[in-house]
Amino acid sequence: MFERMLKVKFVPYKNCFCYISPKSNILHLGKYVKLTYGEGRTAYFSVNLTQTSIEHDCIGISRIYAKSLGIQENENIIILEIPKPPLIKSMAITPTCDSDYEVLSLLADNVQSTLLDQISVVSNNQNIVVWIGRNIFVTLPVSEIKPMNLGCIDNFTEVVVKTPELKSLKKDTKDVKKVSAKNNEIKQLKTVTKLDDNSITHFIKLIQGYSIQNILLKNHNLYINNKKDLLYRLIPRKNEKILENLKDFLHPFNVFTTKKNMPQSWPIKNTKTTQLICNMQLLTTDIFPSKPIYVRLCLLEDYIQNFNDDKYENNLFVDDVLFKHFDCNLGARVILKYEPTVPYITEIHICAKKSYLVDVKDKFKEFVANSTQNQVLLLNPEVVFYMTSNIRCMIKLTPVEAPFCIMDENLARDCKYTLLDDVLRTKDLDEDKNSLEYTLDASNLGGIVQNIVKNFDFSRLNNFENVLLTGKSGTGKTTLTKILKEKLSQSPYYMYTETINCKNIKGKTIDSLLKVFSKSFADLVLHQPSILILDDLHVLCESVPGEEMAPNAIYFNRISEILHNLLKLFSRNNFIGILATTESVLKLNGNIYMSRGSHLFKNVFSIDAFNKDDRITLLKYLFSKYTLKCIDLDALSTKTEGYVIQDLINFVNKTVYEAYKDDPDGIKSEPTITEVHCEKGLKTTCVLSLHDVQLHSPGNKDFSDVGGLGDVKKILVESLLWPAQFPGIFADAPLRLQSGLLLYGPPGTGKTVLAGAAAKQCGLRLISIKGPELLSKYIGASEQAVRDVFEKAQSARPCILFFDEFDSLAPRRGQDTTGVTDRVVNQLLTQLDGVESLTGVCVLAATSRPDLLDPALLRPGRLDRQLLCPLPDAGSRFQILKCLSKTMDFVGDINLTLIATQTEGFSGADLQSVLYTAQLSSVENIILENSPKSSNSPKITQKHLVEALKKTRPSLTKQERAKYERIYAYFQGGYKEDFKAGSKATLA
Repeated sequence: MFERMLKVKFVPYKNCFCYISPKSNILHLGKYVKLTYGEGRTAYFSVNLTQTSIEHDCIGISRIYAKSLGIQENENIIILEIPKPPLIKSMAITPTCDSDYEVLSLLADNVQSTLLDQISVVSNNQNIVVWIGRNIFVTLPVSEIKPMNLGCIDNFTEVVVKTPELKSLKKDTKDVKKVSAKNNEIKQLKTVTKLDDNSITHFIKLIQGYSIQNILLKNHNLYINNKKDLLYRLIPRKNEKILENLKDFLHPFNVFTTKKNMPQSWPIKNTKTTQLICNMQLLTTDIFPSKPIYVRLCLLEDYIQNFNDDKYENNLFVDDVLFKHFDCNLGARVILKYEPTVPYITEIHICAKKSYLVDVKDKFKEFVANSTQNQVLLLNPEVVFYMTSNIRCMIKLTPVEAPFCIMDENLARDCKYTLLDDVLRTKDLDEDKNSLEYTLDASNLGGIVQNIVKNFDFSRLNNFENVLLTGKSGTGKTTLTKILKEKLSQSPYYMYTETINCKNIKGKTIDSLLKVFSKSFADLVLHQPSILILDDLHVLCESVPGEEMAPNAIYFNRISEILHNLLKLFSRNNFIGILATTESVLKLNGNIYMSRGSHLFKNVFSIDAFNKDDRITLLKYLFSKYTLKCIDLDALSTKTEGYVIQDLINFVNKTVYEAYKDDPDGIKSEPTITEVHCEKGLKTTCVLSLHDVQLHSPGNKDFSDVGGLGDVKKILVESLLWPAQFPGIFADAPLRLQSGLLLYGPPGTGKTVLAGAAAKQCGLRLISIKGPELLSKYIGASEQAVRDVFEKAQSARPCILFFDEFDSLAPRRGQDTTGVTDRVVNQLLTQLDGVESLTGVCVLAATSRPDLLDPALLRPGRLDRQLLCPLPDAGSRFQILKCLSKTMDFVGDINLTLIATQTEGFSGADLQSVLYTAQLSSVENIILENSPKSSNSPKITQKHLVEALKKTRPSLTKQERAKYERIYAYFQGGYKEDFKAGSKATLA
């Protein structure tokens, strides 16, 4: 949709079409284009593909037809894709001479049958060439096209052949009407998009104001003669290793390129011994272009023997001085005009800082002498450059009209030098870049960088394939984009990158967002090939669950739709790639990332979680600047399980801070970091991965505070504590560790308490989920809630993911009329059976009705260990009473054994109720004695316990206990039920 500059190559075809390479992504077969060449001349073509060898940045035209239009080979022309012109009803052609008229008259039938094979689009005052035979052709000016001045011909178009006039029929180019820039913008605006959207239309128009086409129109004087002027991309000279061997010739205003495509009129015999001076003008989107600068053009073939490398074509390697002067970046485009005259200089004024004035004159003479030993030295006035690594200066010339000077031994000897104290103002483009390469040794970060670089490098030859980088907050997505930005700007890629941080523009209006993207897209088009980096795209294009008509949903959907159309438009018609980062593809709006159909992002890379070795590697680097004393990094990496890069950085910073606090002289000397400092740092570090995770406090109870259930606690220790204590042994085990356990038993037997005690005993985090919390009336919301829970568990690992009342969340499939729980069960099966990794996460579920659970959940690899928590026997009841009464104040002889023998059928919760009732009786006695303000705690005697026992009944009747016993006996014996007619069963 934007104008591009291509090079003309002649092709051996006998027609009036233009041809492109099949690998080109600039134009497509069957499209129509407008060519601008010479001094504002235009021509219209239809596009065809060619099998001949033609570069992707070239366009092929028949030699005969090109000469009839005044187009030369290797000439730079500007093309613009236009919509298909309308069909025309009639047109007139006028032969230039009588002989051509006679040929047309004799062979009219032949012309009529082959004309459509030779031309498709015609325009008033544009010549066409008609081939009548193998070696016979005539050139015909076209006129009187009806009903439009531009259109396509078909079988029903009337062609009128006029007799040649006596006057000269050569087209006068001065009579060709030029379209104004304003009208041209409006006309092209209609061709860019057909979206019925005022905002998009306004944006496209705004972008065109920054696009290359308008730059060319505003600076048209730069393109008066495309046969003599050169267009190049600026590349920093320091990035090219091949130039390291030319240190003696790397003067500030020496620029390097290749001989390829150099105009024949330029004196390019040997640029090493002769001077080739050029005027350099920056191609910019600004209304007022920057001041031009003069450079000496050096051809690499003259400096390096047997040099031949196509990758240097159209690239101009320049010093940082030029980037600072033009205030531009890698990929900026400049125009070079040959400057044949050299001004005469009588005096040079040297401007430098006052502190340098003592010896700057001698330094300048030394600099000139060293630079003019083998060649001349070109200098520009009022441009700051470095004479040495630490002394910079600027010169002014006499006469002041002189745009530059050429220093040689004679001028250096005869010229007069004066010193001026002046403030040198120049923008320092050098950023303080910290090394980020150390992160590539962790996880799969290094592989991701290599794959993304290869993807953009290979796709340059055709269409760019956009990349989506996913990872949780703090995993290093932004760090990777900075590394990629640095790598892609270097040899041999030389790609310009533009970064938009979506967090900074979140909440802006659509018009404000379009203004932000307009400037970015303008720079990307101007500097292409280029990469657009959208950091945290999910913040700007968020997926909003629930009602689609909610205000925030409408806003995000609108933004996402507009942005999707714009990104697709610009990436398709330009050499622009897109790299976006997001926490998860599920957080992206459906308009940006669709599950099916055409994809904006064809490549998705995910950052893996760090393992123990990765954390050790990062901790070694982060602590490398400090002195460590008795610190076990292996143990420290175990304690930082689940940490991401930012978490580790924060932890190290807090640890160093604690070390400085303990060392009063730490400001002057590096402190020594000990294990105590690390422990304090761990306690004060807020882990990013746990920000959105609601952790439940396991309480103060461990297994010693839970009476009975000895066998269950033993199995929990084996399944939970051992893997945490001996991770190396289990990591080397060939079989996957069992990570799913089901606790079942009558109500009140301590299943929920046991989960908290297990987390406390094993030192694990606890995420507790009540079954109904995950259910939602919206389609897909319940499954998403299940995925989110497991995702949070992965972030909080090592942890216990505890599902209470599991039977309400995962009943048998086929019994729910709404289908919600069926979908939840399916999602649970996906998460449990190994498709999703559960390393470091133990799933613990509790229910009193295991017979209601879907059988597929109990298959091996899922909740494959079922632990019965039965009603306690006499011995277990005694242990429960003993544990529960640890904090109670007993008086006299207390016989808990008697209470345990008299509580047959009581559950653990019932026994706790007995103690609560006894305590309440003791409080009641204190109140009756009229001493409520007494500071003495309630004293509990055997009498209180006996009275409490009389008032308390077991929560389960004999019939209910018998029912649970039958259910558990049946559950333990396997599913042998004979299904009746009409019943439903599911298999998985």
